[in-house]
Amino acid sequence: MFRNVVRVAVGLAVAAAAALFVASPAQAVLGGKLATSAPWAVRIYADGQPICTGAVVAPRWVITAAHCVQFDNTKITFRVGNLDQRRGKVVKRIPGRTYFASNADVALVQIPLVTVKPIALPVKTQKPLRVGSVLTVQGWGATCEPNEAKCQSNRLRQATVTVIKHSRNQCYMLAGTSDYCATKKSGLPVGGDSGGPALTRTKRGTAVLQGVLTDSDRRSTVAVAAATKLRPWIVKTINTKR
Repeated sequence: MFRNVVRVAVGLAVAAAAALFVASPAQAVLGGKLATSAPWAVRIYADGQPICTGAVVAPRWVITAAHCVQFDNTKITFRVGNLDQRRGKVVKRIPGRTYFASNADVALVQIPLVTVKPIALPVKTQKPLRVGSVLTVQGWGATCEPNEAKCQSNRLRQATVTVIKHSRNQCYMLAGTSDYCATKKSGLPVGGDSGGPALTRTKRGTAVLQGVLTDSDRRSTVAVAAATKLRPWIVKTINTKR
């Protein structure tokens, strides 16, 4: 699961961390290629350690996986504005301004104003993606196994995955009723990519958020919380929690 590397990064004992990684396959890395443009991309840190990815959806709002930001007594920070996790601007989340979706492993976090281009939300009338749709997934996740926490990519990477039917056996342990289940095409998200965007592009090249990466089996399959179902909650939260 994506959650493995998050737990390791926030200080679980070495033995416990090792146990979490026993089932991880040796070949699982993001693959794909380096991203060349993703101004919305956000690297997330817990007590200074890189743990997850997120995306700016409005000038003061980051969307990510809920399990990335729900730690108590942990300093969560965000680096924005650069494809290299060693650069860009570091900002803290605003206390008391983290909101969790009721039907998905997704959170919205309010941060100080940032001047980066947000990723677009799907239009209100968009229907859920069909089986066979191709998504671009982005993240700064691991480039090795089994100790993913020690080989997080410095540069943002992206790959493609294909939406598949939930009837496939490997989907049941990952994707809930509000999620897409997708399979590896050019690469697959792993630890550290959690919370990153899954997107498509319009004919004019505009990136549109189609979901949030929430889980991966490290072999072939990834769970994506669907942005079409999250959109009403995202819009309401951004507009009412100013």
